[in-house]
Amino acid sequence: MFKFKSVLTKLGIACAIMVAAPVALAQDIVVVDTSRVLRESMAGQDLYQKVQQIGNTMQSELSPEQQALQTEKNSLASRLQGKTQQDIQADTALVQQIQAYERKLQTNAVKADKRSRELAQTERNALNAFADKMSAAVDTVRQRKNAKLVLAKSVVYLNDATYEITDEVIQQLNQDAPTIVVTRVNLPDAPQGTPQ
Repeated sequence: MFKFKSVLTKLGIACAIMVAAPVALAQDIVVVDTSRVLRESMAGQDLYQKVQQIGNTMQSELSPEQQALQTEKNSLASRLQGKTQQDIQADTALVQQIQAYERKLQTNAVKADKRSRELAQTERNALNAFADKMSAAVDTVRQRKNAKLVLAKSVVYLNDATYEITDEVIQQLNQDAPTIVVTRVNLPDAPQGTPQ
């Protein structure tokens, strides 16, 4: 009988440890919704507005040339109307004007592509700066909660709301870094003949 009680006691202790260990481990884990932090934090909204403003500036820089190209295209279209391919080839001034227009169009396309790449790099740099600030805020909240592990909500299938620290991270980030420095990237021009 004594051995039976001893075995039951050990089994009871083992079950208690098996139940307590995951609970204790789970208390060391917190979850943060990083996309929500980006959307709802002051820094994330600041980043979005600044990148949007830089994109609008880039578009306004390209706009006059694009409008001039559209005007030239309309002019060429009216001159080409009703002409056959032979008529066009016979008019050397018109052929030269078409070729000049095509060169301008290609140059504008290269500029537009460059601006697009510059904006993408500007956004990547800003997101990296945001990630650094968010990481610091997450770590501050993690330490306050005595958590050992932080999981991104995007990789968690299901969690109890008690493990969620997103609101606290947003508050911490708003307090520590309400703005993000966003610097426009200017890429060097590619040498002539080099593919983009």
